[in-house]
Amino acid sequence: MISIISKRRNSMAKISVIIPIYNQEFNMQLCIESVLTQTFPDFELILVNDGSTDKSGVLCDEYLKKDKRISVIHKEHHDIGAARNAGISRSSGEYITFVDCDDFLHEEMLKVLYHQIVFTEADIALCDFQPIEEREEKNENRRKDPLQNYSVTTSSGIKALHGLYDTDRLFSVPWSKMFRKELFNHIKYPVGYVDDDEFVAHRLLYQADKVVYIHEPLYYYVVCVGRKGSETPIPMTVKKFDKVLALYERAVFFRERNLRDVEERALLHFSEHFFWYYLQSQKELPNAAERRKEIKKLYNRLFFRMINNPQVSKKKRVVYGAFRLSPSIHKLLISRLDAKRLVKQP
Repeated sequence: MISIISKRRNSMAKISVIIPIYNQEFNMQLCIESVLTQTFPDFELILVNDGSTDKSGVLCDEYLKKDKRISVIHKEHHDIGAARNAGISRSSGEYITFVDCDDFLHEEMLKVLYHQIVFTEADIALCDFQPIEEREEKNENRRKDPLQNYSVTTSSGIKALHGLYDTDRLFSVPWSKMFRKELFNHIKYPVGYVDDDEFVAHRLLYQADKVVYIHEPLYYYVVCVGRKGSETPIPMTVKKFDKVLALYERAVFFRERNLRDVEERALLHFSEHFFWYYLQSQKELPNAAERRKEIKKLYNRLFFRMINNPQVSKKKRVVYGAFRLSPSIHKLLISRLDAKRLVKQP
């Protein structure tokens, strides 16, 4: 069940900012304030309360009373993909920006991204991000740091696909970006999957005629203990296999469109994640044999593409072949070879 509450009437904003929220009553306020205080005023803010069980929903309604640019969607809890889709369906802006509810923005972010996406006639604009430790996030002054003379790079969407494998820029995530809304006419985030953005990022870039990249950190990514890639390891679960499926679908997507250069990188990326999650699940999830069988089928479908990949070393090809022959032989081979180099956490 979905209920929508809105104070905005008979107007269309330039930008729709969508914030999915689930049980973040202690983190969401800085995020929302960083949007409301943007120097670019012509936006609507859509807060999607994804069935929170804390006071997040109440806080959303309180913000609704304070600013006519805010709309609130209350829905039953599902996942962040469903929340993003609900926000997109409600949006009226020409452009869409997503913000994670525990992160925050530089006060110029919307202004800079909007100016560049319009000036360059691009379909996607993205900026650098700045990781912030949780204990630092209360230093709100960084939102007003004066901008330097930042540089801008433009490329085709197909060329930008290589950015999916650049860990410094994170092309695969939806935050720190601005999208032309029409890109979502036939693309939705999948529901029920972890890493839902991995299923979608390549499709959005492929559809884009032009992408503009702003070399300035305007998005502040808050890293908290125990989540978001912090030093505390996140436990292995069968849902981690969702990413393997997403990377498989991406490699097939590139093959079907004859994008060989980027397919080679996609195959390498798939194999790294496949082996890591497969071996880790053997240690931590001994009862997940059926799920391992499922992702092994994906591996077998890509096997000949992977061993013929010029980016794969001869030693890795031996490892790939050993696994296809027998996971037990593969495990023994890994233990005798340089395991840390051949199978490492992606």
